[in-house]
Amino acid sequence: MPAVNRSQPSGYTRQAMIPERPEYSQALREALKSQDDPDSHDRGLIVERLAWTPEERLEANAAFLRFYFSVRPEGPLIREE
Repeated sequence: MPAVNRSQPSGYTRQAMIPERPEYSQALREALKSQDDPDSHDRGLIVERLAWTPEERLEANAAFLRFYFSVRPEGPLIREE
């Protein structure tokens, strides 16, 4: 089995993952670039959710509960006794 040279990068650098090709849309490039600042993403989600109506919030909660119980039908791992 050949030895793995760990001193050389694997080739999967951030720059290599964002190729500058004309066939990629500007929106895709901006979306990939926005991932560089996770705090900005978090702030955007907070602003989006603050704008939701009470009905939208209830639906989001219900959707999460439907998902949760589809994954874990027997309920939470930790139970208060």
